[in-house]
This record gives sequence, structure tokens and C-alpha cells, in this order.
Amino acid sequence: MITKNMTIADVVKAYPNAIEILKDFHVDYCCGGNDKLEDAVRELGLDPKSFIDLLNKKLKEKAEQGQDEPVLKVEQLMAMEVNELIDYIIVTHHKKERNLIQETDELMNKVLLAHYERHTKQLVSLHALFSDLRKELLEHFAKEEKLIFSYMKNDLSQEYEYEYVKELENEHEAAGNIIKEIEACTNHFTLPANVCNSYQLLFQKMQELIEDIYIHIFTENSILFPKYEGGIKE
Repeated sequence: MITKNMTIADVVKAYPNAIEILKDFHVDYCCGGNDKLEDAVRELGLDPKSFIDLLNKKLKEKAEQGQDEPVLKVEQLMAMEVNELIDYIIVTHHKKERNLIQETDELMNKVLLAHYERHTKQLVSLHALFSDLRKELLEHFAKEEKLIFSYMKNDLSQEYEYEYVKELENEHEAAGNIIKEIEACTNHFTLPANVCNSYQLLFQKMQELIEDIYIHIFTENSILFPKYEGGIKE
């Protein structure tokens, strides 16, 4: 059972199906994973007890209905060694997100031209925010793959270098802040009236990208980095 003293990461690790519910209420489970659930919910203007009761109720209903196929395979990831987990992140998340970034970028430019006059305010802001997110992510992937992940895979016997992980966590937070601005700009991907299929597909691809980033960041912040730090200290 979920309690008020659990962190958000504790909740997701114990109940991966909670991700869908947390997402519906805009609870940040990736960069905010170390926050206490009670505090995070209160900051969103929700009553912690009512929310936790609802969360436990919905999870029980999912279990009773056999909806036990979570989007995040926590047990599988927790069982992986650091090197295996790094390879998984690169193949599963970096590859997918690079593809989604490219698809979204093409759609963004197409929609910006087609709907500039009718939806100037939203599209100009969204274009700028997506450009910032694209830059942040692609540089972050390169740093991980060519520098920090190589360090983590090859130097586990060395003294733990906290600043490397802290650097990645800071970049995760920067990406998370941009994502929150994108969600605010799009009213959590609520489409304007009477828009074309390309506008709809843009929102769909951007939302798919962001949902994968959330899982990606959670996997690194709450599983990979603690596992790496634990291996160094042993």
C-alpha cells in the first residue's frame, strides 16, 4: 500500500502502474522522483490523503481487472547490472528519442508554416521550446554515450565521482523544466479547434517523446545512478 511517507520513486518502483495515474495528475515522477509524494501532491494543490486513497483504489482496480502490464519494467531494470542497464538506455531510449525528435522537428516546421497566422502565439512559443529541448537532449545523449557512460562502464573500481552523475541530473532537470513549459504552452496537448491532421500528429509525436523522456529520466535518476553509486561504494 502506498503511504504519505514514500517518495515518488518508491511509489513507481513498488507500483509501476502508478505512472499512468501520476501522469494524469501531472505529478513529476522523473526529476521529482526523490520528493515525498505527500509534498509533491500538496504543491499541486491537492489534498495528500485524498490523492493517496485514490491512488491505492485505482491500483487495486487495475490489479483486479488484470491490468498488470506496466509501461516501465521496474523489476527487469532493477535486476540489470550497470553496464547492461546503460546499453539498454542507449538502445531503448536514446534511439527512440532521436527518431522522435527528427519526426517532431519536421512536423513542427510544417505546422508552423501552415498555421502561423491562426495560431501564432502558441506555435512561436512551442517552436522555441522544442528547439531548446532538442538541443538539450541531443547534446546530453552525446555526453552520456561518448564520455560519462564510458566512464561508468569502465571505471567502476575507481573512487566514486559524484560530479559526473550530478551533472547528468542537472541536465535532466533542465530538460524537465522545458517539458513543463511545453505542457503549459499546449495545455497538456489539448488541440485547438479545427486544426489539420499534421497539427494533431505534431502533438501526438511530441507527447510520445515527452512520455518516453519521463521514463528515461526516471530509469537513470532512480535506478541507474543509485546502482552505480552502490557499486562504487562496495
